Amino acid sequence: MYRLLAALLVTVAACSGDDSSSSGDASTRSTATTTAPSEEGSAGSYVEVEFVAADGEERSGRLFGAGDVAVVLSHMGRPGDGQDDWQKFAEDLVSKGGLQVLTYEGRRTLSETWNDVVGAVEYLRDDGADVVIAGGASIGAMASLEAAINPDSQISAVLWLAGVLHNSGYDFTAADVSGLACPMLVASGDQDGYGAANDARQLSDWTPGVSQLLIVEASQHGTDVLTEADPNVADQLRDAMIGFIETAANQPPATC
Repeated sequence: MYRLLAALLVTVAACSGDDSSSSGDASTRSTATTTAPSEEGSAGSYVEVEFVAADGEERSGRLFGAGDVAVVLSHMGRPGDGQDDWQKFAEDLVSKGGLQVLTYEGRRTLSETWNDVVGAVEYLRDDGADVVIAGGASIGAMASLEAAINPDSQISAVLWLAGVLHNSGYDFTAADVSGLACPMLVASGDQDGYGAANDARQLSDWTPGVSQLLIVEASQHGTDVLTEADPNVADQLRDAMIGFIETAANQPPATC
């Protein structure tokens, strides 16, 4: 059984948002390929897909690339945040070959976003992925970790970018993560305005031998580091996340 979360919504800009749910026929994949401009102007192709979250909500997303290794990327929850925030990174990942990336449009009830991660992972597993890595920024990081600590998790690794331990209905403790056996990258900007750097250090301390900690010199929050920070810092974070995913992909298939 999935752990029940309180539906408390704490209105903190870093982890609050106004994303709406999408609906559709969750049993089918769109056959149309959409080409959209990335943040740097290059063109990236993705297939529009639909899947069902763990709580039965129908969700829509974008599937980039193909392969037996898959990555779910969950975006931040502020007004204006969305799957476009991960598009350039998704394109960078699939350009390596042999993997697919799924982004999706988040929901309004942030405390339930972890259900979307579980549903996305199940969708990719059903589609043939042997390894599925759950990654996210801010609320997306928190939802990914919540999904991973589920007893029925099918997640192979976790990428946590600028999440916080206690917000928007999520309340992580050392006991919650003590049983994790999958690799984790725990990252944040050192001057993150929402306390994500301190929480990254705490989470890393709670998961010795499992997580690796990365604190970069940036004041931006989450995926904003990739687009607004010093280019050298953005490249440092991007390269570290890609390297982590490549390493996790090459390990024997296992789950958290």
